[in-house]
Amino acid sequence: ISIGSFSTVPTGAHNFEIPTAPQTDASASLSRGRALLKQGHADQALPLLESALNSFTQTNNARGIAAAEDALGDLYMIQGQYKVALDHFQNAYKSFVVASGKDQTGASAANNIASRAGSTASAATETAASTLDNGFNANLMLAKIGDTNYRLGQMAEASTAYFTMTVKKPESAGAKVTRRLGGLGAIGGLISTGRPSIEVPTSSAIGLLETKKELDEYRVAIVYMTFELGMGRIAFANKDLETARKHFQNALDAGSGALPVVAKLGQTRRFRAAARTSLGDVALREGRFKDASKMFSDAAEGAKKDERLDLMWPAQRGLGRSLWLQAAQEKDGAKMRDQALNAYRDALKTIETIRAGSLRADESRTTFLATTRDVYDEAASAFAEMALMNTSGSAAGGASASLSGKPLDYTSESFRITEAGRARSLLDMLGEVNAQITEGVPADLLKKKQDNLDRQQQIAEQLTGIALSGDQKQKPSDLESELDKLQTEFDQIENQIRTASPKYAALTGAQPLSLADVQQKVLDEGTVLLEYALGNDSSYLFAVTGSGVSLYKLPRRGDVEKLATDFRAQLIPPKLQRRLVGIDVAADQQRGLGIVQVPAEDLPPFVAASNALYKTVVEPSASVIGDKRILVVADGALNYIPFEALVKNSDGADYASLNYLVKTNETVYSPSASVIAAIRQGSSSGATGKSVLLIADPVFSADDPRAKGGAAASANAETRGLGLGLESAVNDVTGNASSNEGAPSSGFHLARLSGTRTEADEIAKIAKAGGAQADLWTDLNANEDNVRSRDMTGYRFMHVATHGLLDAERPQFTGVVLSLVGNKTNDGFLRTDEIFNLRLGTPLVMLSACETGLGKEKRGEGVIGLTRAFMYAGAPTVGVSLWSVADKSTADLMTDFYKRLLAGPSSPAASMRAAQTAMIDGKKYSAPFYWAPFVLVGEWK
Repeated sequence: ISIGSFSTVPTGAHNFEIPTAPQTDASASLSRGRALLKQGHADQALPLLESALNSFTQTNNARGIAAAEDALGDLYMIQGQYKVALDHFQNAYKSFVVASGKDQTGASAANNIASRAGSTASAATETAASTLDNGFNANLMLAKIGDTNYRLGQMAEASTAYFTMTVKKPESAGAKVTRRLGGLGAIGGLISTGRPSIEVPTSSAIGLLETKKELDEYRVAIVYMTFELGMGRIAFANKDLETARKHFQNALDAGSGALPVVAKLGQTRRFRAAARTSLGDVALREGRFKDASKMFSDAAEGAKKDERLDLMWPAQRGLGRSLWLQAAQEKDGAKMRDQALNAYRDALKTIETIRAGSLRADESRTTFLATTRDVYDEAASAFAEMALMNTSGSAAGGASASLSGKPLDYTSESFRITEAGRARSLLDMLGEVNAQITEGVPADLLKKKQDNLDRQQQIAEQLTGIALSGDQKQKPSDLESELDKLQTEFDQIENQIRTASPKYAALTGAQPLSLADVQQKVLDEGTVLLEYALGNDSSYLFAVTGSGVSLYKLPRRGDVEKLATDFRAQLIPPKLQRRLVGIDVAADQQRGLGIVQVPAEDLPPFVAASNALYKTVVEPSASVIGDKRILVVADGALNYIPFEALVKNSDGADYASLNYLVKTNETVYSPSASVIAAIRQGSSSGATGKSVLLIADPVFSADDPRAKGGAAASANAETRGLGLGLESAVNDVTGNASSNEGAPSSGFHLARLSGTRTEADEIAKIAKAGGAQADLWTDLNANEDNVRSRDMTGYRFMHVATHGLLDAERPQFTGVVLSLVGNKTNDGFLRTDEIFNLRLGTPLVMLSACETGLGKEKRGEGVIGLTRAFMYAGAPTVGVSLWSVADKSTADLMTDFYKRLLAGPSSPAASMRAAQTAMIDGKKYSAPFYWAPFVLVGEWK
């Protein structure tokens, strides 16, 4: 549970109105919708949550309206549509305020009803609790509004939301303890407008009062610390460090001096740890490294005393960072640097212990100022820098020398951390959409896991807001004890799943390979690995062969990504960029491309951008590369760059004569070096023939004449798809931010890719001419239901020619768009997390119409996640286009590629390189825009 992820659910248990059938149905829809959202099925959750909202609105159930609005806000937050989520959270806040007002005016009637029933104390307490529930939830809605504005960079609006909260400083442990029932008795007096009761409370009522008192004390503390931490984060972002420090200190004081019953609870401990580490971050920002080290040490000690391993790593990371920076100011900082490295080691060990194999989202960014990703990046950089410091000469490894001794040890550790960080970021990306990986997992264990998560969710709801149903008389401390047991049980279930499913274990629990293992198990004599680690201060390149390792220091992440985006801008001229939306599907006969022409022979800008990137990220290792095959493990924006199109120098009079890297080296890519070994281990059996499955030219709109029979089902399917993940992806890829400007946009159509039918037909002819079977799924048959349900294990090649969306801003929405019309059970947008659950044979998968959207974060998990998903499903090699081009050139390239591949014995990588160089030599399509978008990821043998 964290600041940005409170789950607020209103109660109907204390509503004295007679419940109606619509409310009951609405409650069921709300509960089911929340469960589906938790399971990663946002598309299925949306209509249920909207139905619940409509029903609650019709019956004027303010609490129900608030709950449904809150759930819809959570849904759109997961989609990354923050402004849409903000609207829902604001509506939820207003409804909680209305509900709170109704409770106060109805308190007298509640007492009268209870009096007639002979249970005044109990009923009055429940009514009081109902009022406080809505007030508490209203505060949490304001916290969500503040956090959402914070994520949008709207600091003034965020501050307004936090300042609107009703905040009370919690009672400290040192304050005078009131009478046993004083707390709740006072609360009851505040809401009662009738005569105070003189009846003696029953023993059951006393127990209820004590429970509610503990809950009230807990909530007062949580609201106060939420306010202080939220305001502190805003001040920190605004660089008002003095104000930030005051807020963080207030939060720490409240958490440290809280009543014992509150101080021991998990959320209090989490906020306490956040306050301590945030104070350390303030000191870091101010350059007070020695003070920061002390604060982070205290935070680590505090987390240890609280017995919370999950709160330890931010303090350990902060200690590592502060000691590392402090060492730079010392005359002899060697000892301090060693201490910094040990602190980073401790932080990594803690993270790997508490999150081993977990697909849960990384909630750290909603509570701490640092994330687990920062730990991996900073630690890898620190160890790489130590390798450089211990190497004589201007650069570790020099021009061609290979590392040994201490420098090699440090480099090896940096490499291992980099590989581990890649694996962790992929799992975190899946966790962001509550992905449920089911393929290869035994059904009974899957059910136990889901039941466990459902109960954890119920407890979270009870701790942060009164749930619709269930036991409302449990103390927060009792609920937390049960939650601890459930989390332990969850870890045991995960271990059982990994034991039963090596495939699942390889994804979630595999340890990254060491440098030595990569040299022995991944690389061959003719292959060199170039693995990149981009950092905020400096970046690093590992150049690894079977017999040696070299390390090179590169410019910081921002500088490298600027060169990469400049190069992409020259690769893809604006006039030739494919349009994804807004095209009349009946009239458009192109691949969404308005102009089909060769880019003007204006070479200087292209050559300058291409050579600048080559000199920065490849040339330092040129002597190691030679004429070897290059295995690229990229980072950040480099994941969306075809290295083949980099030019080594400025020689050449036209596009065809330039000295491209593809002319001297075969290039393949991988999500990580360790993945190659995992692929080889898991692909010992599968399809061995030449059968081909081709999926092309799906139906994207009910207006398409091909829809006909599927039109009846189209409205729901199309709305579900475009309303959620697909809309998020389309807006990111096209650079259209409309999805964040208000209600979800609707009514736009994806461009029909009619040319992909010709492309698929040509490939089918080649396959059949070579004696292979070729199955073609087009029109309404190119749908998600078929992909999910039909047996595809016998295909050796799988060619998918449709819109693919590589979302670098929000990689969880990367996916492939199939028919949006006629789906019975799916929305037509096959997302990365859904691809993990496909069951393929061992095919080569080619995705020939993908388009990339580079957001400000430029996260590599977009293309990494998509290719890794197909690998998990069975494909050892995945071909993907980094942008989409005109039909004719793509058809020519693909036709030549498959001719060479099916003729054998050429590998996919060798066949692609030969087809690309042939297209360059042909001159008509020699510009890289036409031949360079396709990259092959995975196995090259």
